[in-house]
Amino acid sequence: MLMEHHPNAETDAEETAIELPDNGHDTDHPSIWMPFSVFIDGRELEGIGVSLVAAYAGGWHGGDMSGDRVIARFSFQFEGYSVVLPIEVRAELESASGGVYKLVFLNPTGPHLPHLRYLMNAYLAGDLVQINELLRVPPEARQKSVAAPPPRKSFRERMRRMAGAGMVAALTLGLIALTLYTIHYHIFVHRVPGLATVTPAGLPLTAPEAGQIAYVDQSAGEGDVVFSLQSARGGMLNFSNPCDCRIVLTENGAVGATVLPGTPIAYVRTDDAGPTIKVTMPDDLAKLLLFGAEAHASLPNGDDLPLTVKDVKAEDGASGTTALVTFSAAPDALTAADIGKTVALTVTSKPYANFLERIKTRLSRFTATKEMSERAKAWPLIGNAQAATETGR
Repeated sequence: MLMEHHPNAETDAEETAIELPDNGHDTDHPSIWMPFSVFIDGRELEGIGVSLVAAYAGGWHGGDMSGDRVIARFSFQFEGYSVVLPIEVRAELESASGGVYKLVFLNPTGPHLPHLRYLMNAYLAGDLVQINELLRVPPEARQKSVAAPPPRKSFRERMRRMAGAGMVAALTLGLIALTLYTIHYHIFVHRVPGLATVTPAGLPLTAPEAGQIAYVDQSAGEGDVVFSLQSARGGMLNFSNPCDCRIVLTENGAVGATVLPGTPIAYVRTDDAGPTIKVTMPDDLAKLLLFGAEAHASLPNGDDLPLTVKDVKAEDGASGTTALVTFSAAPDALTAADIGKTVALTVTSKPYANFLERIKTRLSRFTATKEMSERAKAWPLIGNAQAATETGR
């Protein structure tokens, strides 16, 4: 049931000047005021009031259309869109001065009825309001419902989430470490396939044929017998010191040792150089060494020993071109006790080696306190003061 709606007291005088007349249905279909427009024959009339059976509109400036049956287009303007309802009406003149006509619906229960009834009820309920003669939905009716805050997670769920995040972080770090390790040992650092041997520097005295060592003299002088070999053919072969040089015996230089042809028994030291490291490596690694790459040896005790290339000789290996490379180490880094041992070698490209050296230099600044104190002892003032202190004790 539609209730009668009276215009607001603040409505313009032009809108309230025309009193809504009786439409003959006072008890069932009272007229209400709401903004709308009526278009008849291309002319626009301003809506004054509307009910379910008739409407009132003013502003007609054409000829008298009393008694005419026309199709009126009722337009309800909203924010951003409009609703148009075509209704067949009969025009009846209400006020000639204002051009006000009563438009009686010839078929009140036609297809327009549900839409018109909805608009009128919504306007009366306050769901539709008027701003600047346009109907719109009030802001509070268009607000979206605020989502309820999520429930607080339990301690077990938080711990499970933290454990999952920790596992993901650990796997990520592991993947990064594996990637760096792969790049390190496959692009910049190359492992030499074979093992290297620590050999003494000098001329080798090797066995010319298979046999057994029968005599050894490490202190043999020039022209004296260094070792004797009982050959497999039954003959005795003697090998003497070719010069007044030191003799260094290998692990095969012992009485009773069985040797094969080419086995080094002793070395004649022609200078004061320490033991060297010899290895057969692929030709591409030897080329890296010739272009300035660095080589390091991993000793059996776990130490890392920097090496210097002493000699590179090309030779044809069984699986392709190889090279025999001889390395020397820092003085006293290798002793006679290391002769005959095998070590693993790595070759590091020169740019990468320089990069690692810069990193080590920067990291050493954090541990330079002890080195600074050692250097401070060499300063004249501090050194003399320390010497005086020690003398006083």
